[in-house]
Amino acid sequence: MILEFKVNGDVGLLQAFADMLGTTVNDGVLTIPENMGSGYLRGIDLGNRLKIMIRLYQLKDDFTFRRLVTGNVNEMVVLAFHNFFSQKQGEHHSAPYIQIASAGMDSEIFLPANSKVDTIIIAVKKDLLEELLKPGPDDAFLQNIISGQQPYIYEQIISPEMHSVANGLINEQIPKELHHFHSRLQAEKLIYLLFSELLRNQRAAAYPLNVNDVKNIYKIRNQIIADLNISPNLPTLAIAAGMSESKMKRLFKQIFGNSIYSYYQSFRLKEAAYLIREKNMSVSEAGYKMGFSNLSHFTRIFERYIGQKPKKYSTTQEFFNLK
Repeated sequence: MILEFKVNGDVGLLQAFADMLGTTVNDGVLTIPENMGSGYLRGIDLGNRLKIMIRLYQLKDDFTFRRLVTGNVNEMVVLAFHNFFSQKQGEHHSAPYIQIASAGMDSEIFLPANSKVDTIIIAVKKDLLEELLKPGPDDAFLQNIISGQQPYIYEQIISPEMHSVANGLINEQIPKELHHFHSRLQAEKLIYLLFSELLRNQRAAAYPLNVNDVKNIYKIRNQIIADLNISPNLPTLAIAAGMSESKMKRLFKQIFGNSIYSYYQSFRLKEAAYLIREKNMSVSEAGYKMGFSNLSHFTRIFERYIGQKPKKYSTTQEFFNLK
């Protein structure tokens, strides 16, 4: 299946999705027909400056989604919170993460058959975002996002607090009369938590991006985390990305807020944490499986990235508490 969605076209995304599947949207909810998959997409309209879409679905066939920009959408900022509700939290390929991107970039996503999609999309107008953040004239990072003068994309691994707020948006029992009010509060809290993390990481200066650069950086990102036993080889990755090593490192840090090696190490340690807690591996087994031959070194690095020694981590409350 292929869906080409024209931003600023005459048909909204929910309706375009429904038309592709041959179904209807009822009270803002699109339920996936059983013969095509399972789950739903739900839109929450909080006025012309803030909208939410919740996507929890799985399709039986391959699915390609092409987002085509056909008009001036630079007044919107799109926040995508991915993999919040997966039942396999902690696996490196499905770790929860957030993207914030300018709305004026074309994009294409391919989902193999039976891929699980669990995403919250928040679209916020720049003037509302400016009211919430109130950036000063010297806040280059925030000004770049709000001005929309050049395309951008940033990605951030979620914090436990973000995960809790996202679950509250879905699972909390709220009186119908207060539902929109509650949704707006949760959306604004997610926006606050995201920008707290982005500013804390002191993002690199924004360099101009184009769609091919973004695709190539994500290609090497996927290559890095495909096998966490292999340390990143920068010259090889630069060749795969089709760009100089210096440009690759600069754009990677701009998008992900970390150097290539630190990003790899972070995923490596999160995978070790998953093996210890969810697969009940011993500390030494998890360390050796992730390529650490020195247990003392593994313990030090684990504490630096996870915040606890691995032995203590294995006995504390589950990091991703899905209710």
